[in-house]
Amino acid sequence: MSIGMTCDECMQRLDEFVDRELTDAEIREVKLHLEFCGPCEERFQFQSDFKRLVRVCCEQDKAPAALREKLHKILF
Repeated sequence: MSIGMTCDECMQRLDEFVDRELTDAEIREVKLHLEFCGPCEERFQFQSDFKRLVRVCCEQDKAPAALREKLHKILF
């Protein structure tokens, strides 16, 4: 009988879990571990929120004005 996933195993699969690249069985294992492990759950929330922020930022049509101004000074 398996005693479940360790924190190290969970951390190794977390990126794939966030990106939805695991099998159904692996997803169940990670979810079960996260349900009972506060530190791993916090890490998952951080990674999930971070990836969401990056995705939102990358979907913007324009770079922020300050960045465009700095690039203009460097290039011209």
